[in-house]
Amino acid sequence: MISKISENTWQIDEFGLVNAFLAEGEDKAALIDTGAGLSDIRSAVRKLTDKPLEVLLTHSHSDHSGGLYHFYDTPIHMRSEDEGLRLWGMRTDNEFRRMYVRTRGKERKEELDALIPEGNPDCTYFKYENIEDGMIIDLGSRALKCIHTPGHTDGSVSFLDEKNRLLFSGDTVNRSIILMREEDNSLKKVRVLHDTLLKIRNLSSSFDYLVIGHGSPRLEKSIISDYIEITEGLLSGSLSGEYEERGFRKGDVIRLGSAELWYRCDS
Repeated sequence: MISKISENTWQIDEFGLVNAFLAEGEDKAALIDTGAGLSDIRSAVRKLTDKPLEVLLTHSHSDHSGGLYHFYDTPIHMRSEDEGLRLWGMRTDNEFRRMYVRTRGKERKEELDALIPEGNPDCTYFKYENIEDGMIIDLGSRALKCIHTPGHTDGSVSFLDEKNRLLFSGDTVNRSIILMREEDNSLKKVRVLHDTLLKIRNLSSSFDYLVIGHGSPRLEKSIISDYIEITEGLLSGSLSGEYEERGFRKGDVIRLGSAELWYRCDS
């Protein structure tokens, strides 16, 4: 489903599972993430624009990079820390897509199974241009500033659109953030996320909404303060979560305000 969320900006919703976004400038357009590869996202993009296209990945998890096989003739941008990254040990091919449908869309499994592409397209490895922190993607009278925002992954990137006052945050800041468990069961990833949240909060005068990777696309930026309170509490020892299993999530979770952080996640 395609929905316009701002001027020359569209959400491409892959069957309620994951979001991609198209941002169009005067000279070219940027596709932010590509979905899991269950749909012909290239055709969806071309219904919206015929301008030269670049692909920008918020991170390389398979539900955001699984549609890359439609764009191997297109410049792809990603931060190098996420090279070869795999989601929970799964490849970015139909093995992953079946797992994804069965965990995130199990009530529509038969409908979604029918969308798994033929030929087993695998996007585990691909050529890309590295994203530097602070670099500008100029679309023509519209610029996207690349902000390195590690936490969910080491190479996660958010894209700041000051003209439209949006921050495309992918899974870095979402309604439910997932941090995988460290081998030593430490809070190192919480510390990394905490520093990222402070970095994003310092930019908050430049955007009105977060534009996120799953669910309803626009999220109030006030959630950043909720997450900072969580990470501060975990790091100081004044807060702690409890182990839960919910859907495909299994790990320690803590909730505060509108925020939910899974910070020692096993799956």
